Amino acid sequence: MKILLGGVPFGRNNVGDEAILECIVGIIRDIRPEATITVSTDDPDATAAKLGVETVQLFGFEPPFSQTLMEECLAVSDVFIWAGATGLSDYPEIPLAMLEIAHRTGTKTVVWGVGMNDELNPVMYRLQPGKRRTLLNILSRLTLRRIDFTRRMEQESEDRTRNKIVEQLNAADLVMLRDPETLTAVHACGDVPGAMVGADSAELLLPETWEDIRLSAPEKEILGSDARKIGLCISAQRQLVHERELIDFLDRLAESQHRIVFLPMNPLTDAELMKKLRGRMKNRDHSVVIEGRREPREILAIAGRLDLVISSRLHLLILASILHVPIIGISRGSKVDNFLAPFGQMSAGTVDQCDFDHMQSELDRLIECRAEFKVVSAAVHEMLLQRLDIAKGKLAALLESVGNRAGRTGHVGKEKY
Repeated sequence: MKILLGGVPFGRNNVGDEAILECIVGIIRDIRPEATITVSTDDPDATAAKLGVETVQLFGFEPPFSQTLMEECLAVSDVFIWAGATGLSDYPEIPLAMLEIAHRTGTKTVVWGVGMNDELNPVMYRLQPGKRRTLLNILSRLTLRRIDFTRRMEQESEDRTRNKIVEQLNAADLVMLRDPETLTAVHACGDVPGAMVGADSAELLLPETWEDIRLSAPEKEILGSDARKIGLCISAQRQLVHERELIDFLDRLAESQHRIVFLPMNPLTDAELMKKLRGRMKNRDHSVVIEGRREPREILAIAGRLDLVISSRLHLLILASILHVPIIGISRGSKVDNFLAPFGQMSAGTVDQCDFDHMQSELDRLIECRAEFKVVSAAVHEMLLQRLDIAKGKLAALLESVGNRAGRTGHVGKEKY
């Protein structure tokens, strides 16, 4: 059986995406250990060596890829799995196009653990400043603003995508969404009766053995300290508007015998931002940036050594919660709030308007009541694992029904696939 995993920008230095990938590969191996798994990734050598999978170029995402090769890979696969992340709102057109090709060629399709914010990506679905927007604004003024041509064009684009979401998800053989809020967002697009709620595959991740993690002397010193350690990750994709207030907040913590552990979920972009933030702290000696390219299991293990984690990156919140480390989320889209809801928490504002008073009060409460948080976190984690287990049973039934279908052998380019 040939299974293609894609629809997510794997191999692009995103620890969360790689955590998802490692876990979905493990799920498939549990169900069909003999299956040939191929991953569409931008880091083929490392992915193949780590996971023991075959690889193919990253389809759908810039820089340019081979459309012909993508269509060939989808056509000769028994199953295509759109393997997670928040692509239903962040970059829906890419995986939806892959689903459409797979459906056209008779390949079975699975939408697995995918999430959706309550609005489509504004970078893609809001008309950016330029000639087209200027022209539409002029046309709107000619109607005395009775018609907003800019919003009309944006709405038409959103409507097309929402209709495509409904069409392709209804054509899929299995649709498992990440959380109830995603199911609600999908149903706001239209009726998708076969969709079920599961959980993020990364909930299955296990930590790396601590002795096997390479750390610098400053990293060892901070992580080994008896002081309270506060982890922080701010996504470089959408930085905090009020950085000065964040730095003042971190300095106050450092002055009160806390240690700040900057924990980038992207070793390139996030790490660069973390270093700049640390460089602006007065008490930077009481902080450290965890540097280098880290495996998801390493990040999980490091998060487990902390007393609390603050993050605008969803998957750092997920990883910390696996080991029942208290979490505070900063929202950049509804996905963070969606994850926090079962814990009875709300985010400390957004990246555009962060609420540092709420952040401080939550930090004080959670650190003092860590035992209570552990009880809640364990219950939430167990609930998510149960939902994943039910979805895994559905996936097992689908893969069992597929088998090795006649006519699915073939070649992709010069290489057999």
